[in-house]
Amino acid sequence: MATPTEDTENFNDLLTCTICLETFKVPKYLPCLHTFCETCINTYIVSSVEKGKITEGFTCPVCRKIVSGGDKFEKPELWAPSLPTNHFVTSMLDKRAIKKAEKMCDSCQFNDESKKAKSWCPICEEAFCDQCEKYHKTFKMLSRHKLFSIQEMQSCDTHFEVCEVQSCEEHPGKIIEFYCLDHSQPCCTSCATLSHRKCETVTSIQKAASGIKQSTKASGLSQKLREHVIQLGEIIDDRNKTLADVENSTGEIKTRVADIKNEISKHIDQIEEILLTELTTTQKQVGIELKDEIGMLSSYSSAVKKWKTVIDSVLEHGSEQQCLFEINKIEPKISELEQEIKDVVKNIKHISLVFSPSSPIIDFIRNAQTFGSIKVDKSSVNALNGNLEIDKVDVRTGNINIVQLIDVCNGTGTTSGIFIQNLLLFTIRKKNKVVKYTSDGQSLQSELALPGEP
Repeated sequence: MATPTEDTENFNDLLTCTICLETFKVPKYLPCLHTFCETCINTYIVSSVEKGKITEGFTCPVCRKIVSGGDKFEKPELWAPSLPTNHFVTSMLDKRAIKKAEKMCDSCQFNDESKKAKSWCPICEEAFCDQCEKYHKTFKMLSRHKLFSIQEMQSCDTHFEVCEVQSCEEHPGKIIEFYCLDHSQPCCTSCATLSHRKCETVTSIQKAASGIKQSTKASGLSQKLREHVIQLGEIIDDRNKTLADVENSTGEIKTRVADIKNEISKHIDQIEEILLTELTTTQKQVGIELKDEIGMLSSYSSAVKKWKTVIDSVLEHGSEQQCLFEINKIEPKISELEQEIKDVVKNIKHISLVFSPSSPIIDFIRNAQTFGSIKVDKSSVNALNGNLEIDKVDVRTGNINIVQLIDVCNGTGTTSGIFIQNLLLFTIRKKNKVVKYTSDGQSLQSELALPGEP
């Protein structure tokens, strides 16, 4: 498992396992580029396979993408050790440990001993105590390795980049020495000989990585990731706002229902309960749907932020080669991410709760069979084009019940009416007059002749 830390550096999230929430120990990354401690991801894989009875793969704990175990893996417990090591994270952990004077001798640790490191070899990517440093210098093939004093590195008197040499993922015992421009892929001598011998442009890794940190490709990728972070943030903000609006609408509808309830009879209590149950159920269903959307978008945002952090950190702390490696890992994921975001946003609908009273309040106890209806109003939101302004239209509809017929015109002509407190006023256009009835429409009280049509 990972070890606890109280680190306050800028890239804490980059160096923290999302399973155990502690500093990485033996960081391994999945094809989706999410990184975990080897022990953590191994426990997760074995547990996932046992629970789901899955033999061909498992899902990423963060983004839920399926990771195939491959044909060569027969036992789930062997999948985690076979995953590629995140050398950049390892190098960042080494660099932080060196800066904090916490780095121990790697050679001594292999023998279960603990001695403070005095020097660092960027070629071997190992720290040595005084004794192990002497042994390191005695081998002819290692004698030309330039060692750095950890004390000088801590005092910032010596500029150093921890991860200078990269092991080949396909052939772990080999060092990456070449880069195939035809396939945009780093190669060891075995890769170059076996897989890229027919390629036209294979150059040294040093030449391919030269100037990559200052290239438009690196800055462009960083900018694109920043734009996606902003875009996903806006979409998530909009979804959160919609969720809040739905919750507010629920409260407003409850208040309105309560106001209507106070004006009518006991019969309302029964149908009110039915409506509130429907309202609560609908609100929960809509809330679950919106939270699922927010969760999915948050996972995309988390991935983009993580990639952004990796690119920014490698631009600041990594070597030219490491920058090239990370760009090669992340850049192919961008198009896939963009398509996924488009697919998700294409199906996003604007959601609001609309309440529609079932009928006029007059004689409600005798005629009403339902209090009203709750509708989920959804409309498309084109968030990818930056159109996050959503027009809100509140449309209310209801049924009309005929309470009473009042024959003002004796069967002929046209009329209009208005309700004023305890009386009714009607116009009779054919007779050029206005008539006044009692509020129940049963009795004609008075009439007023007009000089022309009302």
